[in-house]
Amino acid sequence: MKNKAVDNFFNSAIYYCNLVENFNSNQENDKLKNLVISLLDLYSKALLLPDVEPKNADSYEFDVFLPQINFEQYDWYWVLFNPYNLNNIEEPVFGSLSDDILDIYKDVKEGILLYDQNEQLEAIWHWKFHFQAHWGRHAVDAIRALHSINFN
Repeated sequence: MKNKAVDNFFNSAIYYCNLVENFNSNQENDKLKNLVISLLDLYSKALLLPDVEPKNADSYEFDVFLPQINFEQYDWYWVLFNPYNLNNIEEPVFGSLSDDILDIYKDVKEGILLYDQNEQLEAIWHWKFHFQAHWGRHAVDAIRALHSINFN
């Protein structure tokens, strides 16, 4: 399936995964700023992915190697899971920036593996479904945490 929005997301996904895979070895001063830029790009491009129906969405197993990533003193932050749950005000809990970044990485990388196996419909479905159900929330939390690190 040739689609500009898919091509744009795929390129953003490759860039994000490369950034995460090389994060600890990267000696740049702006690596946290580059990470938030990459996340914003990935998130905005995920919003434009088309709706597709996969042939076999549940038939793929992945063994994705998760890279090591170290945010040192910046790993833990406070988060609310549902800011609109007005009937049951919840206490903030700890979030983990490394968990956010690696959960996003895993979901996006699995789609890249599908795409590379010429399973484009499954890849698109995988990216969009997991964005809506899982990694989109991690991205929002990570973007907020990275903004705080970069500007507070």
